[in-house]
Amino acid sequence: MPRLSREPEDRAAAFHARIGGENLGALWVGRRGVDLSRPRTPARPAIWRFDEIRPRLMEAGRLVSAEDAFRRVLVLQNPGFGGAMRATQTLYAGLQLVLPGEIAPCHRHSQTAIRFVVEGSGATTTVDGAALAMAPHDLVVTPQWTWHDHRNRGDKPVIWLDVLDTPLIDALDTVFRETHADILQPLTGSQGGRLIRRAGAARAALDRIASEAAPDPCLGWRFRYDDPCPTMAAFLHRLPGGFEGRPRRATDGAIYCVVEGRGETELEDAIVEWRPHDIFVVPGWCRHRHSSAAGAVLFGVSDLALQERLGLWREQRSGTGGANPEWNGGSSKSRPGR
Repeated sequence: MPRLSREPEDRAAAFHARIGGENLGALWVGRRGVDLSRPRTPARPAIWRFDEIRPRLMEAGRLVSAEDAFRRVLVLQNPGFGGAMRATQTLYAGLQLVLPGEIAPCHRHSQTAIRFVVEGSGATTTVDGAALAMAPHDLVVTPQWTWHDHRNRGDKPVIWLDVLDTPLIDALDTVFRETHADILQPLTGSQGGRLIRRAGAARAALDRIASEAAPDPCLGWRFRYDDPCPTMAAFLHRLPGGFEGRPRRATDGAIYCVVEGRGETELEDAIVEWRPHDIFVVPGWCRHRHSSAAGAVLFGVSDLALQERLGLWREQRSGTGGANPEWNGGSSKSRPGR
């Protein structure tokens, strides 16, 4: 039987070895066997339980001051990124602690920060001279490149969830940071109304949505805050008692903090049970469904705002009664109750 020649394979191997030394690569080889029909994020479904993290935060408070740490934060590191400081592909998240009498010094950076107060009152965040008193479930925005510092004048610890677009800004090679000459910036007397979304106003808006329409079959009632920045969107969900959401997936990776109530979220083949102040991640294009026996309220942040601006956002829902899932593209603002 004639022996097949390996000459073509040898020539190809020599070619690829040669161009590799010239910092070149063949697309037809690099993409061989790669499925590009759907997104495949490294992020994994994950949950961080507040009653387990809070003692760690208090321990950190005994180890290092807010001033020495500059920001005393326990970063929520998604296990899919091998210890990197990111919760989703584009977002960073962490829980920050400021103890009574402490100051977190003034600085600014090119990332935008969203802060959602989880516990305590008596703290202020000052943004470009506007002092913003922080109370539970308030949302405070630190726009990119604005001076900001934190101070706790109260008598109890204050803890909030930080969400920043750091991984995205890092990928663009545009991360900058500058420390202010003073620990606290001077106050200007500005009210900073555009920088804070009060809990009461958000809940009133959510109540109004619930009174005007049936809950979304996948999301319950959902109030979308005015976008805090071009890269992130923030939401407040209400799941009514007995809610059994339909499966859904969307391209925006989301971080959720439980405001009140208990429930569970099915994430692909896993189920996570959550209770007040727990934080969990739904990666982009991850099939998920929420449910709650007694009802719950969730706060969420995702990179939806950026995806909408780029025309990339996509959603898929199942259980709509047809043979094929419903597809939706474009702005999510067009869906009732969102």
